[in-house]
Amino acid sequence: MASGLSYRALLEAYHRRYGDGRGCYRRCCRQCGTMFYTGRPEAKYCRPACRQRAYRWRRRHARDRSSPGVYS
Repeated sequence: MASGLSYRALLEAYHRRYGDGRGCYRRCCRQCGTMFYTGRPEAKYCRPACRQRAYRWRRRHARDRSSPGVYS
């Protein structure tokens, strides 16, 4: 049953044939900016490491905004 194609290669081929909206979506990662293919329309990040990095960035910057600073 091994066809030699990875899951990413299959999604890319499916997207080339059908485009967005038929179970394969082409997205740009909000963290690193790479293009990736996904089966979920709500996907924002290309891999878990990017999702975790974005979460830590949001958490760090929310803490910076909530603390009284020099400009307050």
